[in-house]
Amino acid sequence: MADPTLLTDLPDQRAVFRRAVPFLAGHRLALAVTLLLNLAGAAAAVGVTAAIGRVVDAAGGGDRPGLLCRVLLLLLLVAGSGVLTWLSRYWLIRTGEHVLAGLRERAAAAVGAAPLRFLEAHRSGELLRRLTGEIDGLASFAAATLPDLATAATVLLLTVVMLALYSWLLTALLLLAFIPPALLIVRAFHRRAGAVYAEVASAEAAVSSGFAESLPAQEQLRISGSVPRWLERFARDNDRLQKAQSTEVRTELRLNQLALAQAVCVAGLLVLGAVMVGRGALSVGAAVVFVLATRDIFHRFEDLAGAIGDAREAHVRLARLLDLLRATGGERPGASAGTTGPDLPARGELILTEVGFGYREGRNVLDGLTLTVDSGERLVIAGETGSGKSTLGKLLAGLYAPDHGTVRFAGHDLAAVDAARLRSRIVLVPQEVPLVDGTLAENLAMAAGSPDRAAVARTVDLLGLADWVNSLPYGLDTTVSTRTLSAGERQLVAVARAALTDPAVLILDEATAGVDHGTAARIEEALSALADDRTLIVIAHRADTVARGRRLLEMPGGRLTDIVRETADSA
Repeated sequence: MADPTLLTDLPDQRAVFRRAVPFLAGHRLALAVTLLLNLAGAAAAVGVTAAIGRVVDAAGGGDRPGLLCRVLLLLLLVAGSGVLTWLSRYWLIRTGEHVLAGLRERAAAAVGAAPLRFLEAHRSGELLRRLTGEIDGLASFAAATLPDLATAATVLLLTVVMLALYSWLLTALLLLAFIPPALLIVRAFHRRAGAVYAEVASAEAAVSSGFAESLPAQEQLRISGSVPRWLERFARDNDRLQKAQSTEVRTELRLNQLALAQAVCVAGLLVLGAVMVGRGALSVGAAVVFVLATRDIFHRFEDLAGAIGDAREAHVRLARLLDLLRATGGERPGASAGTTGPDLPARGELILTEVGFGYREGRNVLDGLTLTVDSGERLVIAGETGSGKSTLGKLLAGLYAPDHGTVRFAGHDLAAVDAARLRSRIVLVPQEVPLVDGTLAENLAMAAGSPDRAAVARTVDLLGLADWVNSLPYGLDTTVSTRTLSAGERQLVAVARAALTDPAVLILDEATAGVDHGTAARIEEALSALADDRTLIVIAHRADTVARGRRLLEMPGGRLTDIVRETADSA
């Protein structure tokens, strides 16, 4: 059995940023502008500190003309630093939002093109979390934390360079006293943070999934008295989230140890600075620059340390998003856009050759099935629940890929055909028909080719559904949803969608199951109008539906019989 690629709760976090680089294509000019603005703003901010030292020296030396020039330079640097910092933050946030918008579209397209088995193997809430929650978290990081992180890192680096120009010895002593303990603290945090944040993200996804899956099922939960059991399950997920978040807080508090290292370094720097000024090895202005710059270094490092937690969390979110793209085949940009494939003729035969398929290892639903469905055929597939009828329908529609064997339409392997072209030739109408909140016309137009309103109206008349549509309050402009239309009416919508697609093969999976006889008759009449020269494959239990076929395929054995001949013989 070919198992679908699955998502992982704790995805691989190695080389995450390298794997994300291809998604920056098209944004490199904006990133270059952002980088230049950030460097210029940081240089201006560092220049402010240096200018203050020059002002102090000029004031102490009684140089009034020099003092005025240096004060003017200081004011220009302050104004320039503010403007450049604002511009760099704006461009960084703007570019980040554009990159994330592209990622969001890429992820949605990848999930939309993912194999049906992949979607069925995951909780809908988990997929929703990865599509929305992870990207929303990255957007918050890009808008709030990333600009501070970029500014702090650049200013910190340039400040160290400036101090080294004043006194390389004092700068070296400062770095040797502060960097080793700071790196040890940060490294210890980094070592634990990956697993901690991944567990928080996974626990949050479990809680979100529980909510997302329970809301549509509230009626059934109350009818069956299962609300207490659902609450117990939710309580377990919530306890897991609470424990994960408590561990997260304890891990982040480890960064507070940086304050002790900073206090020791400041005290030592003040003593050394005073000694060097007393011996004439350092000017007063330079000492002031060192004091101010050191405070700025520690302030920026605190910003960096405070952002480490957010950055690590964003790192995990990005890893989870890339894991979704990996599992759906969309990690490489362009991979989810569909593949080229052969053009398909307007009509053709469906051929299954030695097809095998199973959901679990060692338990095949189909095993070596060979079947030819001629163009224009009327085939009914019948069998008990669990016999593989719906599975066969999905294989014939190309929604499932067989574990072994091939399914071909007009001589083309469905696995090699572009999904959009395949959907225009083979359409499956499921028993549960999805609707979106909108008008009836908008729901009917959810078909391949995006038909216009005129085409929708013509199809309604062709299928004999005009009376039903006119019975609605506003006709095609009536607002509908899954709750406002009955199961039979939703099936009518599905049949109309299929007619708008004009498929070569129409597959109906229990189209009239659970529908009253009046609505079933209307569906059957619409199907008769739609059938024409198309291949019609019906998965059904109803005797009247079976009677409309010409051949009967009995599952799970795959035995074919001629319905017309059997009916005539019995007469």
